[in-house]
Amino acid sequence: KQNPIYYFYDIVQVNAMGQASDTGDKHYKCYLGNRKVLTITYAMKSSLNGLIWHLKTHFLPMYQLYLILKSCGTSPTEDELKMARGEKVLDPDAAAAYLTQLEQASANLVNAFNKQVNKAFGNWSQEKFKDLLAKWLVTCDQPFEEFKVFVEYTH
Repeated sequence: KQNPIYYFYDIVQVNAMGQASDTGDKHYKCYLGNRKVLTITYAMKSSLNGLIWHLKTHFLPMYQLYLILKSCGTSPTEDELKMARGEKVLDPDAAAAYLTQLEQASANLVNAFNKQVNKAFGNWSQEKFKDLLAKWLVTCDQPFEEFKVFVEYTH
């Protein structure tokens, strides 16, 4: 499965200076704004952080679209692809709808994680943590069983 960040960039053969790349380097031209060329060097080990950061800092609504595309797990619609390529302008109502969808998805994810943690371990208790730590420290001749309970509680 392809990372949706690539929908916002065109792969090109030259860097921002118009020069050919070193072996293993890849250059991507953003479809948005002034169509900046960004390079992912071989040493960066294919990290997409620069491409994502560019969207986040210069095109926040498009960054939000990227997050939605990344989280939904389905193929993008033709309209979404056109927006990513800068062929269709994202109107304010659509931007607000995407932002609302993103906020709801994020809240659902955090709530699900919190429910999972609470179901497994109950609510955090600093007193229980201190008690388990003290038991582990005192039980030096058999630390692994107490330590296992301690680690399970904290993680």
